[in-house]
Amino acid sequence: MPDRPFVTVVTPLYNKRSTVARTVESILSQTFGDFEALVVDDGSTDGGAELVEARFSDSRVRVVRQANAGPGAAKNHGLALARGELVTFLDADDRWRPELLERATTYLAAHPEAAAFTSAFYLEPAGTDRWDPLRAAGFSEGLWRLSPHVGRDELRECMNAFHPCTAVYRREVARRYGGFYVKERCTLGEDVYLWAQILVNHPIYRHLEPLAHYHMEDSELGIGGRRGELPLEPVFTDPEPVRAVCPPLLRRTFELWLAEHAITAAFLQLERGSPEKAAWLVRRFPTMTAWPADYLKLRARMASPGLWRLLKRIARR
Repeated sequence: MPDRPFVTVVTPLYNKRSTVARTVESILSQTFGDFEALVVDDGSTDGGAELVEARFSDSRVRVVRQANAGPGAAKNHGLALARGELVTFLDADDRWRPELLERATTYLAAHPEAAAFTSAFYLEPAGTDRWDPLRAAGFSEGLWRLSPHVGRDELRECMNAFHPCTAVYRREVARRYGGFYVKERCTLGEDVYLWAQILVNHPIYRHLEPLAHYHMEDSELGIGGRRGELPLEPVFTDPEPVRAVCPPLLRRTFELWLAEHAITAAFLQLERGSPEKAAWLVRRFPTMTAWPADYLKLRARMASPGLWRLLKRIARR
C-alpha cells in the first residue's frame, strides 16, 4: 500500500455481516487502485468486522473499531483517519460499479474548482435509475454550482444529486465543514447537513451515468427501510450553522430549498402517523408558502386526512 493513497474509502459498519463482503468486493474491483479502504466497525455484534478481516487479505483494507456511536460518528472517525486527497463513504450494504473511482478522480482532476464528484445510481432491488427524474428536472453532465437563478425544478432536486454511495469529496472540504452531523446520535440526514454546506459554497461535478447500486432492501436507516416514526433531520432542528456559512447571495435560494425539503419531510411525517411533527415543520418554515402548489396540498392533507386517503385510493384505481 502506498504511503499516501490518493483516495480514502470509508465504510461505516454496524451489524451488516450479510452484506459487507459484497461492499468490500466492489471496492477492490475498482479500475482505479490507488486507495485505502477503512471499514469503521461501529460496535457491531454480528461478527461483520471479523468476517472482513478473515476474508480480505488485501493490504489496502483495514478494519477500525469504535464503541457504538452512530453512522455519523463512524464516518467522521474514518474522515479523521483518512490519508487520501479524496475521501468517499460507501455504506456496508451498497456496492459500486468498477469505474466509479476512476471517473471521480478523472473529473475532479480536470476540474480542480469542484469540491465533490457525484453520479447517478441504481435503486435496488428494482434496478431503476434514481436520476431519471433529476434529468427531467434539468440535471446535465458537468460542473454545476448553485445560483440565485436556478430553476425551481432543479432547486427542488439539487440535493438529491448527493448520495453516500456515489459522492467523492476533497478531503479538506469535508473536514472544513465538520464532516457529518453527530449530535444526539443523529441517524437521519447527517449527510444532508454536510451536503448543504458544500452546495452553497462550492461547485460540484455531476456525472449522469449510474455508477453504484443502492440496496434499499438492506437499508435499515434509510427512509425506505425504517419502521415507525421518523426523526426530524438536523437541517430542520439545527439549521443555524448551515445558514451561517451560506453566502449572502444564496441565502434566499437556500431558504427556498429548505422550505421545499420541509414540505417533503412533513408529508413523510404524516404518512408515518406524526401530524405533530408535520405541524412543527409548517410553523418553523413559513417560507413553505413560496411553493404554493406543494404547500396547499400539504395543508389539505393536514386538514382532511380521511379525504386525502380516499382521493389516493381513487387515484390508484
